[in-house]
Amino acid sequence: MKRTILLFTLIILTVFQFKCASLRSKKENHTFKIVGATELMNSNGKKTVEYDPNSQDHLFITNFTKEGMITSKRQSLFKGRKFDLSVDFIQYVSKKEIVADGVTTFYNKDEAISKTSIFKDGKLLQQIIYYPDGQQQSMIPGIDLLDGEYKMWYQNGTLGFSGNYKNNLKNGDFEQFDQSGTLIKKGVYQDGKLVSGEPVVQGLFYGNPEIPAKFDQGEAAFDEYLTKKAAEIEAMKVIVGEKEIFLDIVIDKTGKIIKLQNISGLYQFENESVMALFKDSPNLTPATIENVPVQSFQKVSLVFSKEGIKMRPVEKTYSPASVDERPEFPGGSKALRNFIYFNLRYPKPAAQSAIQGKVIVGLVIEKDGSVTDVKIVKGIHPLLDAEALRVVTMIPKYKPGRLQGKAVRVAYSIPVNFGLPGSPGPVK
Repeated sequence: MKRTILLFTLIILTVFQFKCASLRSKKENHTFKIVGATELMNSNGKKTVEYDPNSQDHLFITNFTKEGMITSKRQSLFKGRKFDLSVDFIQYVSKKEIVADGVTTFYNKDEAISKTSIFKDGKLLQQIIYYPDGQQQSMIPGIDLLDGEYKMWYQNGTLGFSGNYKNNLKNGDFEQFDQSGTLIKKGVYQDGKLVSGEPVVQGLFYGNPEIPAKFDQGEAAFDEYLTKKAAEIEAMKVIVGEKEIFLDIVIDKTGKIIKLQNISGLYQFENESVMALFKDSPNLTPATIENVPVQSFQKVSLVFSKEGIKMRPVEKTYSPASVDERPEFPGGSKALRNFIYFNLRYPKPAAQSAIQGKVIVGLVIEKDGSVTDVKIVKGIHPLLDAEALRVVTMIPKYKPGRLQGKAVRVAYSIPVNFGLPGSPGPVK
């Protein structure tokens, strides 16, 4: 009996040691090493890191809410030697040591999958978006560059749209169906041109339609309308001085402005005034694609001055991951951090109150490399936020980002660290 128990114990120990050795072997087989804690708490909840068991140069970063509900799981290629979860993620991105490569999954509040994105070396190849009940809503072959099969489904599971893109151009059969599955429209395309049938256009909100929505009587007439409307709104008086703000106006197929979103450059209490400014505004001529009216959203600049209000469209902005060449600060990321460090002036009242932390500043790098649309993405305190904005607006021109050889506008974010004595200095 004792021999049997001893033998059984030896078998268990052997299996345990084998499994431990296998785990060590997997970690040792990776081209990098995860150091420090593999789980960290932050203001939003928790994040974890783990090796990708199926790839020696990949890892997974998972985010959770404070309640422990998963929000996202990202697969990435890591090109560095050591990964530390406590290090600012932007540092790895700026050094080009980490890049989206593989599957990124996003989750709803009930932990059901809301979207999966497939990346290859930082490029988004495909997105699959789901309805709340788990039914597929759309399958999109990319984002800025469409290449592959594009499908959309109704919530009952019936296919509503089907087509194929090649290098951003429609190529092949495009079909549109009603909720019963009956074919409504069909068009055949070759290299982006309709060669037979009728135009088939997805029922989406378009940020870059062929012909954008516009006011029939021209920009100057709409400026005059906005100026007169502002004079009638008591709440507009809270917007003091000359300023420029940015926002998206959402326009339906009839040309009616149905919503404002992504307003930047205003305090929260000023937003109500801008909402009132566009309420009951006259219809625009709707945006079109292939002469078909579509829903659209348009990024606009709204300038307040003594002469009145002017509204102008703003060119499309790309994400860093969607361009071929990212914008580059003169001298690189280390030079940028040093620029911020040497120009930052810690507000005395904030220092005396021991207020410190990290302010995230959003900005757009224009086609000529200049920095515009500077705004607070994540603030700490009005004094520190204002100082972060001041420093970022001083930043010199970047080498602009490029897509398919052309300079494009790229949206970025920059962390500005405020630390009391004893915090790290500039990067040498």
